[in-house]
Amino acid sequence: MVARSDEDRAGLGARLVAYLLDSVVLFAFTTLFAALASLVILASSDFGAENPSDSAFSIFGIVLLATMPAWLLVNVLLLRRRGQTIGQYVMGLKVAMEDGSPPSARNLVVYWLALHPLFFHPMLAGFWLLLAFYALTSDVMFIVSLALALLSLVAPLAALIFALVDPQHRALHDRLAGAKVVHLS
Repeated sequence: MVARSDEDRAGLGARLVAYLLDSVVLFAFTTLFAALASLVILASSDFGAENPSDSAFSIFGIVLLATMPAWLLVNVLLLRRRGQTIGQYVMGLKVAMEDGSPPSARNLVVYWLALHPLFFHPMLAGFWLLLAFYALTSDVMFIVSLALALLSLVAPLAALIFALVDPQHRALHDRLAGAKVVHLS
């Protein structure tokens, strides 16, 4: 599949539908990690016969928090290999650099970390709050975790506002990474 032209940037509607589809995938992804984390608790309690150990709760938290970097890695790999998230694939969209070339791994990491609404998703705010709970002994980690939880609530709205006011429908993460989302032919 080849991007048609620079003028054929994806419209806001197609991008929103892709975001909603990717949100469903994110929900399934986080559910998988939550199920794995819960299995740790279940197995350490001899399937409910005794109380789980403190280390089981720590492993539970670590597995839940692993959702974030795993989600980032999966999406960077998908975009690096195919140029699309699953939602973009369904909608016939693709991420490219402004010059039309495929994004590098570095560009994709910037794309995702620059307040991308699928990485800073409201659904993931709970994971950041969980990290804040675990980081109660560290003021810096607690504040950073709370800030990331807040960003997770604000990032989708910020992306929408940027895309609405930008004539090319580019969100903040598109601009910072030098990327664009286009229709495929």
